[in-house]
Amino acid sequence: MTTSPALPPLTTDPSRPVVAFFDADETLIAMKTPFSLLRYRMKREGDVTGAAYERLVEPLRRLAATGVTPVEVVSKFYELYAGVPWDDVVSEAREWYAHLRERGAPFIEPTIARLRRHQEAGHHIVVVSGSWPATLHPITDELGVDLVLCTEPELDADRRMTGAIRHAMFGPAKADAVREALAKFGADPADCHAYGDDPGDLTMLSMVGHPAVVGAHPRMTAHAAEKGWPVVPATLTAGTRRQPV
Repeated sequence: MTTSPALPPLTTDPSRPVVAFFDADETLIAMKTPFSLLRYRMKREGDVTGAAYERLVEPLRRLAATGVTPVEVVSKFYELYAGVPWDDVVSEAREWYAHLRERGAPFIEPTIARLRRHQEAGHHIVVVSGSWPATLHPITDELGVDLVLCTEPELDADRRMTGAIRHAMFGPAKADAVREALAKFGADPADCHAYGDDPGDLTMLSMVGHPAVVGAHPRMTAHAAEKGWPVVPATLTAGTRRQPV
């Protein structure tokens, strides 16, 4: 059995800016946050048993199982919100997160601890995620993240969601986001770190000098073994459990 290499020590040098890139869903927190918000929203609207949620989401699960790209699944998710005022979604997401924190948010402890160590070392923290701002910002605000680059919904003139995506943050777009952040902070990619759980994160991980895989996705752990990358266990905060889609 091959042992994963240890995470590298973190350097502190004010003359050499360092960026630590993190995916969010299933890397920092064990859930797909937009789906968690949808479940919360529907429960508040009377879906106590979750049956209505299942009717909406099961077709998306089946679509994902066919192997289509993540953006195709996410596009169908956004269609569920067509006509909904974006500011209402943002407000509801703040309530969702407060409720989640009260019940116990399933944070992935090793990556949260690593994020804190990066902050202690004076590194810039950037979240690059396929999720949307509504559910990301309550989390990243609490964590003290410096920059969030993520999927953005298309809004009409009245700030209602059209059901379309304005900017998708998957695959190659994550590489563009890394380049944007590196330029913003004036960092050398060889000095930087990145953490992700999904094959869609590989473009991001491959761009920095210190990549690490989070969790046990078979393709990711195989890639980590081939490249000699560390693998971080997806251990949850005590007393919590992963929220399924």
